[in-house]
Amino acid sequence: MLNTQFLKANQKSILGYSILGLVPLAFSAYLANEALEHHRMLQQLSDSGWQVLFLLSSLTMAVALTPSTFIALVSGFFLGWQAVAMMLPAYMLASLLGFFIGRWLDGGKMLESVRNSPKVHQALLNLNNSKWKLMFLVRLSPVLPFALMNLLMPAIRMPLKVFLVAGFVGMLPRTLLSIWVGNQAADLLDVLQGQGSSNELILVSLLTVVTVAGLVQIMIRAFRSTLS
Repeated sequence: MLNTQFLKANQKSILGYSILGLVPLAFSAYLANEALEHHRMLQQLSDSGWQVLFLLSSLTMAVALTPSTFIALVSGFFLGWQAVAMMLPAYMLASLLGFFIGRWLDGGKMLESVRNSPKVHQALLNLNNSKWKLMFLVRLSPVLPFALMNLLMPAIRMPLKVFLVAGFVGMLPRTLLSIWVGNQAADLLDVLQGQGSSNELILVSLLTVVTVAGLVQIMIRAFRSTLS
């Protein structure tokens, strides 16, 4: 009964989650093809031209058209470490826009829809007891999509300050790693196909293990606190 009520109450959010999972793959494939066809033009692009592209990328990241990792990889290939100065502000703007988009899509319905199940409702609220650590790990994890977390975190009432600050700190290692990988690539095709060295794969694997372990620990604590 709760499952049916939950699905009905969160139709808009669930539709948003589904779109956020599928659209980035299709749009990124399109952009990858365009980047390959026009890579010489991109190599000659001025700083002001790149600033415009990064501004546009903040919008596409916010609405889940492009994954943040994809933008970091491509910008790292064309700009090297110079990309950091433009990627980080674009990421912060995308986070801010994504937060309000997520809050608008959810509208408080997720927590409201589980009020008939006090333990589930309380467990979700208890996650906020570790909100700084939770937000940091969510952004640090290579397996959790940027745009999807823009929906889920506002739905559990993650404060905007924590969302931006802890999220920025968590996203920084991933962003720098992606820019470095893009900068090390000899060919744009290697970047777009995700071809990296064994050291890069080890780093990504370590980030995945650490963040998954941390998130599981936070969730266990939240549910234990609820049951007690």
